[in-house]
Amino acid sequence: MEGSEILSLEVIEASLSTKIIGRAQRLDNLSNVNGDSSDLSKNELWDEIDSTNTRAAALAAQGCAEGVMVIARQQTAGRGRLGRAWISPPDAGISFSVVLRPKIELSRLPLITLATGVAVAQAIEASAGVRPGLKWVNDLTLSGRKLGGILAEMPGQALIIGIGINVRLKADELPEELKDKVEWLERAVGGPVDPNLIVMELAHKLEAQYELLKAGKTAEILGLWRAYSVTIGQMIEARSANQVITGKAIDIADSGALIVEAEDGTRTELVAGEISIRLQDGSYC
Repeated sequence: MEGSEILSLEVIEASLSTKIIGRAQRLDNLSNVNGDSSDLSKNELWDEIDSTNTRAAALAAQGCAEGVMVIARQQTAGRGRLGRAWISPPDAGISFSVVLRPKIELSRLPLITLATGVAVAQAIEASAGVRPGLKWVNDLTLSGRKLGGILAEMPGQALIIGIGINVRLKADELPEELKDKVEWLERAVGGPVDPNLIVMELAHKLEAQYELLKAGKTAEILGLWRAYSVTIGQMIEARSANQVITGKAIDIADSGALIVEAEDGTRTELVAGEISIRLQDGSYC
């Protein structure tokens, strides 16, 4: 790792000016499931962990304070949507999860993935100088390849937001089927990228989006998401349950659903599922 920065909790925490994310305050009535007085407000940085989301969910179940961050230099069992594995070699990227406890209507919770996407895109643009795209519903892209992803889960009463960002990978160590499908920041930038700067920016940008969400400022969140979108205006193929829908992605609904218009003019609002964008050769990716 010579010449490259690695994640440091001390460096990250020293630069935070957030009020919630990464700055959780221990409450007197918090205790873990074993009944001891462990401080459940501390952020965690792991050299290696199975999954930051799994760890964050465990802390949430013990009653940890809102805003606790779990970060890892390597995940051995990271996962994306639909249970897919997320590749995370040592110091190859950022694996980040945070525990939130929003008091908002359940109907607005699906917007958290879109709001998180905005925060991640803004953080990368501010810290690394490249502008990622957002592919509905949870992918970060760069140069048409996947740069990262988001996994929001709600075990019990807590909301766990998981984020993975590729920082430095080795092309010759990637599986053959992924070589043309993934991107990483240091290749895009052409030089070293400090992951600590990205996490610091991410904490601030995510808190700003979280405040918009709690205030019900849906239009502002969606407007920002549209500005980063690589989905709207594209021909797409969507798979949801046993259904396949092909059409043009024309907009995003207030609920966060993707509005797809078929050739016959009928419109469908996708609230979940997976989409592929049509390439110039007519194939989808």
